[in-house]
Amino acid sequence: MTPNLLIAGHIVKDITVDGWRAGGGVLYAAAQAHRLGVSVAVVTACADDIDPVPLLPDVTWHVLPSEVTTTFENVYDSGVRHQRLLARGQAIAFDDVPQDWLLAPMLLLTPLFQEIEPRAVAELASRGGTVGVEPQGWLRGLDGDRVRPAPFDAAPPWLAGDVVFVSDEDVADAETVAAWQQRVAIVVLTRGRGGCTVWDATGRHEVSAAPVPEVDPTGAGDVFAAAFLVHYHETRDVLLAASFATVAGGLSVRGAGFQSVAGRDEIEALLRLGRVKVA
Repeated sequence: MTPNLLIAGHIVKDITVDGWRAGGGVLYAAAQAHRLGVSVAVVTACADDIDPVPLLPDVTWHVLPSEVTTTFENVYDSGVRHQRLLARGQAIAFDDVPQDWLLAPMLLLTPLFQEIEPRAVAELASRGGTVGVEPQGWLRGLDGDRVRPAPFDAAPPWLAGDVVFVSDEDVADAETVAAWQQRVAIVVLTRGRGGCTVWDATGRHEVSAAPVPEVDPTGAGDVFAAAFLVHYHETRDVLLAASFATVAGGLSVRGAGFQSVAGRDEIEALLRLGRVKVA
């Protein structure tokens, strides 16, 4: 059966001061999309030390075998994340994905460290559907095992599809990402507590963050991307989607892990309070 949304990328082990928990863009994005009432299929790769199916049993999983599970250590200092890459799993081959999944009306790629071939984005975009890209896994380099932003490329091989979502943590100079809007319709720069900046055919727009107390910001960008993609696919309104996604991302930081991801009613209730501003 063809899902409404196909998500691809590594599920990971996130090491924190309290031990490890499952994470990765696919987990957070799938949780958000499912809680918005969307049927979701995920292609990922991991070892047998983690089983994604019980985590989100209502999501359809296609798990490729891997000798190890991609593992990150995450340390936050004054809201800034410092990461180490401790293990890197098997690459994801789209030849292994059920063909009808590739016909999903929405696709979201969430690579974490080079596990997806960059040129796959253009191939997927050519199949139709609304394609969102979180390129953080292609924007990262390593200094030993420490994750650092890679040099900026104004025309990288992955730059295709409809929407690019990038965090200001993933680029040395956040404003440079505006150049990508010359090749994709929408570029969204998430700024954590600073909301987000959107570039589209009508220009540049600033969207404020939702006022939600922060406990753990891990995965907020992935929640944002899934919420934006779903709402944009429904409305075709960029700024409505950005406002909706800003609230979704804000609500997700209320607790640790993906369990804090909000449903549609809660997101819309906070939006109606009028605290998210668009300029």
